[in-house]
Amino acid sequence: MQTQSFPSTISARDIQRGYKKVFEKVRKTKRPVVVMSNNKPQAAIISLDMLDEYKQIKEDQKFFEVIEKIQARNIDKKEEEVMRDVTEAVKEVRKKIYEETFGRS
Repeated sequence: MQTQSFPSTISARDIQRGYKKVFEKVRKTKRPVVVMSNNKPQAAIISLDMLDEYKQIKEDQKFFEVIEKIQARNIDKKEEEVMRDVTEAVKEVRKKIYEETFGRS
């Protein structure tokens, strides 16, 4: 994700008056704009590219969390045991995907 200085801010009232310009600015600059109401941040407007980056980061975090849990659970197992368990789990997932894709058999 891009490193940013402080995001610009805009009042909720200004959003109502000129949202198209704000959206265009966010789209062009790829910099977030924080919407303020009563001098308190309420929401952020971000570009779709930034949203996609955020989603990818979240997915990556989930993946690595799963990996860390698996590693912790298997710390005392031999490599052959882990490979057997992983192979079995992969078979189960593939079977489930196949059944969901082509119907139950």
